[in-house]
Amino acid sequence: MGSMTPRMIGNRVLQHLDFIFEHHRQSGIAVLPQSFLMHSISIQLDGPSKVEVWCGEKRTRLTLRRGDMTIAPYRFSIGGAYVEPCEFLQLHLSPSVIDRAASAVGRPTAIVPVLGAVDSLAEQTIYQLEEELTSRRGAREYVNLLIETLATHLVKYYAEETCATKEAGGFPKYLLETTLDYINQSLDRNLSTQEIARAVGIEPVRLARAFRASTGKSIHRYLNERRVEEAKILLTKSEVSIAEVARRVGLDSEERFRINFRRRTGLTPDAYRGRYEIK
Repeated sequence: MGSMTPRMIGNRVLQHLDFIFEHHRQSGIAVLPQSFLMHSISIQLDGPSKVEVWCGEKRTRLTLRRGDMTIAPYRFSIGGAYVEPCEFLQLHLSPSVIDRAASAVGRPTAIVPVLGAVDSLAEQTIYQLEEELTSRRGAREYVNLLIETLATHLVKYYAEETCATKEAGGFPKYLLETTLDYINQSLDRNLSTQEIARAVGIEPVRLARAFRASTGKSIHRYLNERRVEEAKILLTKSEVSIAEVARRVGLDSEERFRINFRRRTGLTPDAYRGRYEIK
């Protein structure tokens, strides 16, 4: 990991002009203080695996699962780390690769450090890159395209002003928006974490963790808050019954709706309608 060579159970290293691609299986390791000489992007291949990283006074702990992505930008420094036994892919990009991508899309070149992000597009791109690099059919043109695609993705979603993944284990902006859009378009029916996970192509456990890291709320809490907001509109701008309001915001129980609404607003649905109804 970084400039310190870990105790490897097995590893593969492929080096090109603009990047180094590595596949590591390692035992648990304490990582010494270091600075990264290239942009480093890692994808976890197994898990759960606990990791602890410290930067100055800040210590961050996270349990990494298969598919989680970690970014250590060029010149980023850590005071040390501990990583449990794990297997991961690691791509080191030359600063010039990010510079070219940033210039092409008119964005800054500064990438933020990220621990355990859930990013299905970056994850699949790196899997495809490994397949191309380790197969005999790997074409230089396609490999270069994958590198350029990933670099552009990093510049778009992990620059300081655009990154929505500043908390460990979160979503990039595009995936958070996709998840929120799906939830908001499905408020009129019962919605489970499992269904949302299938819709956005992420395992339920990783979805729940990334959603909380990105929004500060659990999926259950966000759903309840959005349902109450939709119910307020129906109560004040229509004459449908309370039971129908409950049904339209995805709750099959009027009693459950009344309890949830009062908990969130301090008023019963009837009292809220009487106080705020638009005449």
